[in-house]
Amino acid sequence: MSVSLRSSNFPDRFIRHQNFLGELTPVVSDLDKADATFSSINDFRPETVAQIRPSNFSTMCLRHQDFRIKLHEFNPPIFGPNSRPETSAEKLLREDCTFTVRRGLADPAGVSFESVNFPGRFIRHRDFHLFLEPADSDLARRDATFIVVSPFIPDLPGPH
Repeated sequence: MSVSLRSSNFPDRFIRHQNFLGELTPVVSDLDKADATFSSINDFRPETVAQIRPSNFSTMCLRHQDFRIKLHEFNPPIFGPNSRPETSAEKLLREDCTFTVRRGLADPAGVSFESVNFPGRFIRHRDFHLFLEPADSDLARRDATFIVVSPFIPDLPGPH
């Protein structure tokens, strides 16, 4: 299921990827709409884990790298009885792409995304760019809270 993620403190801005970076922008064009539509296992329900995947680049995920949110290729090895071991680089990438969905830090109707491998750090916007930072002030908690809304680009009907 696809969703879009609206800022709780700047309701005219949405999480999107732009030039392979996580940004918070108004959505005005068809490209903006595609770049601001995401999916994840568990549909971004609080207390689950999420990998934020853009609907227009299904083999990519938002990840943190040097505490900046970036769009990155993510095709993990398939785990099973005959699978090859995960490399250390693949493990780091998987952890950097995985977030625990929390009830919104500034609004319980929203969600916040806490890093799995850096607990206490959340996706937040600062100057409308997305970073992974502690939510250690009222402003930081507002900047780290997003409202899950209907997707700009709806899911395709039928199996995919």
